[in-house]
Amino acid sequence: MSRKILIILSLTLISLVLVVGCSKKESSSDKNSDKNVSTENEINDKSNNLSSENDSNENSNDIVVGEAAPNFTLKDLDGNDVSLKDYRDKIVLINFWATTCGYCREEMPYLQKISSENEDLVVLSVDVMEDKPTVNKFIKENGYTFPVLLDEDGKVASTYLVSGFPTAYFIDKDGTLLGRKVGFMDYDQMNSILKDIRENTLKVGE
Repeated sequence: MSRKILIILSLTLISLVLVVGCSKKESSSDKNSDKNVSTENEINDKSNNLSSENDSNENSNDIVVGEAAPNFTLKDLDGNDVSLKDYRDKIVLINFWATTCGYCREEMPYLQKISSENEDLVVLSVDVMEDKPTVNKFIKENGYTFPVLLDEDGKVASTYLVSGFPTAYFIDKDGTLLGRKVGFMDYDQMNSILKDIRENTLKVGE
């Protein structure tokens, strides 16, 4: 059990130290600043809407690291209902994002790579408050194959206290919420976290 606590603390520290999301303005010296600053108002509009819902959302108190992650059911791009609980016995990476977020777009190829390489991992890509045609066009043009779900009213993002994009949550095979990472992740960061989850959870109970 001490090893699971260790991984939870590790992911918590990552979320605190590596906060680089679309909701945060880059410095003027960044070569991609124009792209990301241009999306900032759109992302902040969504974040503000989510924040106002957080104040009254009765499920917001259910987000507790080390306890069961709140279940949800959303439509995928084919119109099918997909629930978080469908993926018990898999490590789940929930990625909250939007097509207007530059960092989200940069992160997507790494999500595709790690998803295709790991059979015990499911990437649930949750688009927040965008219409289906916009999301479908983006996903098809880029050839992404991981599950994409539509949080059209932002309620799931609100439940998960999302205030900027991208935001990722890591969930163990038994449905336990391990931690959150706010901001862009590259492949090495994703792979390192996944390795840490495996090494610690495999020893739980031994």
